[in-house]
Amino acid sequence: MDDNDDPVSTVIRFIECINAGDSRKLVTLQTEDFTLIDMEGEKSVGRDGWESYFSDYPDYRIHVEKFLLSGDSVAVVGKTTGSHVDSRVEVLETVLWVAEVREGLVAHWRIYSDFDEAKGELLDTS
Repeated sequence: MDDNDDPVSTVIRFIECINAGDSRKLVTLQTEDFTLIDMEGEKSVGRDGWESYFSDYPDYRIHVEKFLLSGDSVAVVGKTTGSHVDSRVEVLETVLWVAEVREGLVAHWRIYSDFDEAKGELLDTS
């Protein structure tokens, strides 16, 4: 496996595109059936939506504190700035993103602000 194909490298490139507001390049790193689940649990399927989000929040950035790898899944711990969340909350809130990488592309991107919820869902074996 090429270093560019490992899941963490894929997620790093994905985040770099988000931080650059580059929706065109970002969609090339997503599977056709890409799924996004936001903090509220709202699910969207497909590659659409990034351009309007970047237009609405041009200063949105993900600030990574650490990556955790388990198979083809990558957990990203960090913070955001410039999002729809009040900036006073952003500086205090740690966020967890979980990406599932398939064949070098991000297939699933889930955002959690509640670590207990994330732990419960990620450890659920049902």
